[in-house]
Amino acid sequence: MFTHAQIWIGLDRLAASKGYSASGLAQLAGLDPTSFNKSKRHSPDGKPRWPSTESLSKVLAVTGSTMSDFIALVDAPDTDGKKLTRKAVALEAAAALLSTQSVLFNATEPFTLKSGKKSPVYIDCRRLISFVAERKMLMDHGAWLIRQNLDLAEIDSIAGGETAGIPYGAFIAERLEKPMVYVRKEPKGYGRMAQIEGVLPEQTETGRAPRVLLVEDLQTDGGSKITFVSALRNAGAIVEHAFVVFHYGIFPQSETNMREMGITLHALTTWWEVLEVAKKGGHFDKATLASVESFLNDPNGWQARHG
Repeated sequence: MFTHAQIWIGLDRLAASKGYSASGLAQLAGLDPTSFNKSKRHSPDGKPRWPSTESLSKVLAVTGSTMSDFIALVDAPDTDGKKLTRKAVALEAAAALLSTQSVLFNATEPFTLKSGKKSPVYIDCRRLISFVAERKMLMDHGAWLIRQNLDLAEIDSIAGGETAGIPYGAFIAERLEKPMVYVRKEPKGYGRMAQIEGVLPEQTETGRAPRVLLVEDLQTDGGSKITFVSALRNAGAIVEHAFVVFHYGIFPQSETNMREMGITLHALTTWWEVLEVAKKGGHFDKATLASVESFLNDPNGWQARHG
């Protein structure tokens, strides 16, 4: 259910996305040019005035837009009048990771990863959940990205992957108004021995298997997705898409794993956008940035040189 303000925001954004003012859009649709003026959005006594469904239908038709397009515009984050793009989303997400120190660069004292290998970069998406403004922006962007790439009518449930994917799954499910479950890495070993927590029906009201969007915090090579996707599919779900806040974007195995699993990955940002923002913002010295760029271009070679 949209609010009065959201409906008018959507119309303003639709007009701007097509290069019109609100009055220009009304005129294009064959309406009174003043129909969408801000002075007409409330009555003289302050009561809200809503655009009619007929008016909305006409502007959607004349602009070649669908209701899903309109909803995406309503849900899109405020960009100060600028048109939201995939690149802008990636750069804003990268900036948020840097400002919250959720990504770190250190070429002189590299981080030791879980694999035991060295890396001049490190990311901790769990840290992000403590920053309210950044978290809201990232999840608003995430919902926008999902709406741009998927038909929400074809998503029946959101599944968060244990552990870091659970809060992000909840944030996305709330924004998309979808049911949520979460998936354990293995059955819990007692009680119902469940690996999937929550309610995942065997079939939808239309009689087909439920379609599930898997949500996690990040992806390196995609190996962890195999466990979650397999558990969901074994439960009868159709899983064809996954969303992450951050994708390393440097390991070919990631694309291979996704292809072999039949999964399309949707990510807000990667190390490449983080490096771009870091360079422009002067976040690190030139030597550190050069070392990080060397690692991103050839992680195996960099690790071989640095132990």
